[in-house]
Amino acid sequence: MDCFRALAIMLVFTAHSILAFGAPAILAPLQFGGTGVDLFFVLSGWLIGNQLLIEKRKFGNIEVPRFWIRRWMRTVPAYYAVLTATLLQLYLTKDNFSFPWSHLFFLQNYTGDLSIFYVSWSLSVEEQFYLLIAPLFVVTLTLSHKNQILVLITLLICPSLFRYFELYNSLSETHVRLDCCAMGVLLAYIKHYKKVVWDFLQAKIVFLFISSVILYFFFYLARYNLGWGVSDPSKLILAFIFGIWIVWGDQTNFSQKSLFSNIIMHISTRSYAMYLLHVDALALIKRLSIVDNLFAFYALALTLTLLLSEFLYRFIELPFMNSRNKFAFSKSRRNSTSHRIF
Repeated sequence: MDCFRALAIMLVFTAHSILAFGAPAILAPLQFGGTGVDLFFVLSGWLIGNQLLIEKRKFGNIEVPRFWIRRWMRTVPAYYAVLTATLLQLYLTKDNFSFPWSHLFFLQNYTGDLSIFYVSWSLSVEEQFYLLIAPLFVVTLTLSHKNQILVLITLLICPSLFRYFELYNSLSETHVRLDCCAMGVLLAYIKHYKKVVWDFLQAKIVFLFISSVILYFFFYLARYNLGWGVSDPSKLILAFIFGIWIVWGDQTNFSQKSLFSNIIMHISTRSYAMYLLHVDALALIKRLSIVDNLFAFYALALTLTLLLSEFLYRFIELPFMNSRNKFAFSKSRRNSTSHRIF
């Protein structure tokens, strides 16, 4: 999973780097790497789904407020830190600065106010997904197993229906972008409650994984060969592709003693900070105009992103993550002597 998290941020970073450099024709198709956001969504659904289902199995219930608080302490402080710096810069440099209130409540993907912090649309999707999924599990797990799987399949299919009937104002709205989050949740449910299906997937996973990787790269090639008449895959197709990767990753380990694995772990643990900061790093390198070579531009922007991310990770993310187990209302249940307080 750490490999996929690192891959996701590097796909996004590469796509945005090419765009920031001017999207030269020979490299423009590589902006398909923006689908790394969809890989992040599948990972999020998978990890959150597993967390909630394990809690249900161990303790017999899911404490929704505690789940929300722990997620907010993980994601919100770094977001607000970057948002504050962004707003301060705008206030000092713009004459007609207007405070974007929607950004405080993760509503910008519905209000359409994305001009000051564009990548935050996906963070809004994530936060709204957190608000939805825990209560949904609480209700769904009281139903029969047949109806449980029906609810989760409906959650997976509905975004495609909303897009088909054009029930949206923007494709950054959560109800039309939940395919990949829903796929992660569905796979977590199958692992915990549908062992026969999960074992079948595991038995076929090598073939499925290779096929899905080939299919994913086919869409890259299709961007280079417009004559093929192949459009980019739908979010539902991406959900299936990345879902297969998750199933493969769940039964695959990699050595944590090599230099490569250390690099992977470093990028993975700082991927959220990198996502928040990489656009600013790209904009700064572009504004300075110190290089006119794409590879130098990419290397400088990546270096700056890693440096800024290290600061955000160490001084904002880690302290808040570690503080969660200092309070009764946010302490992990496994660290508690009671089922009611963790």
